[in-house]
Amino acid sequence: MKLLLASVLLTCAALAQAAEVRFGQLYFFQPEDVLQAKQIKNDEIARYSNKVQSFIWKALKKANLDTASGYLVMAVRDDGKTAAWLDMEPVLSESVESDILTAAKKIQAFSVARGTVVFAIKMTLESPKWYDLQFNKVPPQQTTRQKPAPQAWDDVIKKIGNTDNIEDIVNAAWPEE
Repeated sequence: MKLLLASVLLTCAALAQAAEVRFGQLYFFQPEDVLQAKQIKNDEIARYSNKVQSFIWKALKKANLDTASGYLVMAVRDDGKTAAWLDMEPVLSESVESDILTAAKKIQAFSVARGTVVFAIKMTLESPKWYDLQFNKVPPQQTTRQKPAPQAWDDVIKKIGNTDNIEDIVNAAWPEE
């Protein structure tokens, strides 16, 4: 009986764990020559990205949320201001989205000589709730979409026209402070 009770408790403990946040590759909206003209340093972007990931992980380490995958899109302006958007499937709750975006914007940005730098980080939220009928954990898959497209940008694109200039889109979609 004690062995059965211990098994049940271990199973419940495993199911009650918090979500796991996983990050993948970076996606740059601008070509390398544009980034070089903005005097962007790869090591600064790497450190910044790592800090963003760390802050998000800490913000969500005790969260209980559903599995989702997609992108965290970040923009850094030459005035040091940052903005962030999510492109996740399925769409996250407002509170979880707010926690992620708030954590992402807490970090001091890297320097940009002029204009805006826009990049995205692949992100997967793994819920401990995802098990098959035999209680085998079913790992979530990273998004297969090659290019992020945050929902918040759709209205802006319709308003300003279908533009290839990512800085125009980002500046028009920049959240008011």
